Amino acid sequence: MSNVYKFDNLEDLLQCIICLDRYQTPKVLSCQHTFCLRCLQGIYDSRHQTLTCPTCRKVMHLTRGPNELPGNILLTNLMDVQPVKAKCPCCHKIETLTICEHCNSTKCANCNEQHINDIRQSTRTTIEELKDTSENNLKVSIHDAFKTVRNEICSQFQNIRQHHDAILLNKQLDILKQLELHERNLLIDVENDLQSLEQSRAELIEKNYHLESKNEPELVDLLTKASNIQSRLATKLAEHYAHLNTIEVTLQYDPDQINQINQLCNHMQLNVSYTTEQKASQSTNVLVPSESICLTLRTSLNQEYKYHIGLDKTIYELKEMFGKQGNLHANQIVLTKPGNFFDQLDDNRTLRSYDCDSTTIFMISVQK
Repeated sequence: MSNVYKFDNLEDLLQCIICLDRYQTPKVLSCQHTFCLRCLQGIYDSRHQTLTCPTCRKVMHLTRGPNELPGNILLTNLMDVQPVKAKCPCCHKIETLTICEHCNSTKCANCNEQHINDIRQSTRTTIEELKDTSENNLKVSIHDAFKTVRNEICSQFQNIRQHHDAILLNKQLDILKQLELHERNLLIDVENDLQSLEQSRAELIEKNYHLESKNEPELVDLLTKASNIQSRLATKLAEHYAHLNTIEVTLQYDPDQINQINQLCNHMQLNVSYTTEQKASQSTNVLVPSESICLTLRTSLNQEYKYHIGLDKTIYELKEMFGKQGNLHANQIVLTKPGNFFDQLDDNRTLRSYDCDSTTIFMISVQK
């Protein structure tokens, strides 16, 4: 049974029994008892989303809190026509109170005048700040900010080029070392092959110093041996020269790697993003329409599968499309980018977030 209160005058009727001050945003409960919104917020059980009436103890379920309760229009109208004679919450004197339209607070005349002066000073400060905020200063700030970002982009690209230049230089030195090893091995082969003939040639030349003392048969024998050695040397040298002419050095590389580098360059683009706080402060939302593209999925055996899919679809949805064709569950499928088979794509990210277009290729692998 609800408690009944007896009011001696109209001002008592306009007083909240919780804070004992005039109502501040009076809210009426389903049991028809009225209290200040601020007082109800203080006794609201947010964990169980319940509110117990301080007067009759009736429990109400409020999912959004006391704000969803209706206002007491009658009391609000009475407070508008009835002069507020109550304790001022600022100076605590019993005076006629007025309601501030700016912050909806009640104060006596003196305190309200000070309150108005505070608002006036705040307004003056804001206007002064507006005077100091000029368009030129904003433009300078924008130029400075973008100059910093521009320098950062140049630095990033320079680091990328230096990194790849270092890789290419190391590869060049490695290949030149391999070529030097081939040269040494070839020289050793030639030396071993011509060693016996070079020894015979050296012995024969040494005997040439005593030609005056040789008779005719000895000279004929010596000439025959020299001609034989000369013929064999000429044959060997011709064989090695022919072998040299057959040597061809080429740098082998996969043309797909060049395509991957070109795709990487095409996918490098400026991404201007905002922080979470900045996004929350923006009142305008730009809706990006869904675009349909043709994506290529490739296996390690160079088998290709093409799918038409919207850019707002996720990686998981793309895996589901491929899984239906191969009778596979999406969780068994792993998608990666070419050249980095350990960087698994995130199932929850959209294709748009990976900057996909008609030239995009994803690598497929299946897990058991």
